[in-house]
Amino acid sequence: MSIFFLNDFLTIDVGFRYIKIAQVRKKNNDNLVIVNYGLGDTPKGCIKNGAITNRKMVTAEIKKVIKENFLTARSAKIVISGTNIISRIIMVDKVSESKMDDKVKREITECLPVNVEEHKVDYKILDTINDGKPKVKIFVTAVPKKIINSYLEMLAELDLKPISVDIPANSVSKFFKKNITWIEHESLAKKQKLKYLKSLNTISVIDLGSETTIVNILKNKIPEFNRVVLLGSSNIDTEIIREMSIEKGKEDSAERYKKMYGISFKKDINNEMEWDCSNCAKKVIDEIIRNVKTCLDFYITRCAGEQISRIYLIGGGSQMTGISEYFEEKMKIPIYPVDLLHIDGIEFTEKLDTERINYLVNVLGTAL
Repeated sequence: MSIFFLNDFLTIDVGFRYIKIAQVRKKNNDNLVIVNYGLGDTPKGCIKNGAITNRKMVTAEIKKVIKENFLTARSAKIVISGTNIISRIIMVDKVSESKMDDKVKREITECLPVNVEEHKVDYKILDTINDGKPKVKIFVTAVPKKIINSYLEMLAELDLKPISVDIPANSVSKFFKKNITWIEHESLAKKQKLKYLKSLNTISVIDLGSETTIVNILKNKIPEFNRVVLLGSSNIDTEIIREMSIEKGKEDSAERYKKMYGISFKKDINNEMEWDCSNCAKKVIDEIIRNVKTCLDFYITRCAGEQISRIYLIGGGSQMTGISEYFEEKMKIPIYPVDLLHIDGIEFTEKLDTERINYLVNVLGTAL
């Protein structure tokens, strides 16, 4: 017999490679308890640009994860992602509250390259800036209605009551609004004697996904910038397959090599395979870092942004051996993986495995 808690709900993140599901319980003090969670493999070819192309297979995998991890909640929040989802920070002249909605909608129509009839457009006011003329900073998102509908239909098939639909940029910003303590004495930056900037107000959260890398910038815990780089950790697999001449039908071994060897900093003459695979990884990561630097430079020079004081790496790609060290060596900015963090207001049930929390940032952010 299943036991149901009225304050429990599921948060679901269907990525290109992994499905992440957590059961969350909201306490009276608004703290969240992660009751349990599970990870599953997204069926190949079933997700394209965030859209579900084979709902039957994805639904079956979600049911499997729910069953195997004893997740019992019957309502859900869900994260949707993909290159078809657009998020922007825009500035509009401040007007009266009664006129703000119309003002924002006109600005959105002019600045976003989308058909508003085919997209669900939403916004939230982040801040008011007084620089001669009062302006309002607004976080805008536009998601194709057909993608939203496909996820809602999937939840209906799972017999789950939908609570909300979220996107990674918003879930990340909510997660990092929590009070977070990083372990400075274990910082790679300290070991490498990198200089810390006096201002710690502006950070970047880089989500190293399978197909894409999402660059988020937060200032005083408020979203300032968001861009998607069309490169991810699966590109390393492709590079390994090409460089190592892996036979057709054995492509899965490339991902195994990536996880096994990661990024090496010193060549082992007794392990040529490790060094060759590492070089494949470095080639792809170098290109990702080049794009990240371009994003950060654009934010500073074109958006009047501040220097980034530290970077948090999240997502499946951040689990690769040596990735934090390599990123820090190239970026010259202190890098912190999320598994070093203590998140204020989020609790884990006793004996719950927190080693893979890095995979759950979007899931936990959506829960908040």
